[in-house]
Amino acid sequence: MASIRKKVNNRNFTLRSDKEKARASALASLSMREHSTKELMDKLTRKGYEPESIDVVIEECLKNNYLNDQRFAEIYWRSRSSKGFGPNKIIMELKLRGISATLAQETALQPELDFYDVIKKTYQKKYKNTEIIDYKDKAKRQNYLYQRGFSSDEIRSIIN
Repeated sequence: MASIRKKVNNRNFTLRSDKEKARASALASLSMREHSTKELMDKLTRKGYEPESIDVVIEECLKNNYLNDQRFAEIYWRSRSSKGFGPNKIIMELKLRGISATLAQETALQPELDFYDVIKKTYQKKYKNTEIIDYKDKAKRQNYLYQRGFSSDEIRSIIN
C-alpha cells in the first residue's frame, strides 16, 4: 500500500492513499446495505475519488463477492414488492440503478414473489373494503395501482 508516514508535532500518523480511502468508503457503504455496481461507482465518484482508484476498488469488491448485481437485484425485488410496488416499477427502478433488463427479468422469477398477493394487499391497505362509487373513483383507483407499477391485467383482476 502507498501509505505515507509523517511526523507532525512529534506525533506519527499515516496518510492513506486515494485507493485506500476509496476502499474504506466502499466497504463502509456495502456494510450498510447492498449496492449495485453503478450505485457504488456513482457514490465513490461523488465523493471525489480518482477514477483509477474507483476501478480498482470496484474490481476488488466484485472479485471478493462484496458487490454482486444479481444478489442486489434479488434483494431489491423482495424489498420493493413487500412495500406494495409492482413489477413494472421495480424493473424501471433497477434499470436506473444500472441493472440490465435481462437480469431484472431473471431475478423477478423468485418463488416468494406473488404479485397478485402484492396488488391485493396494496389495494386493501389503500381502499379497505369501500365500494367504487362511480367511473371517476374507479379510474382514480386504477391510476393509483398503475403508478405503483402494476400491469393492466393485474389491475383489472383486482378491481373487478
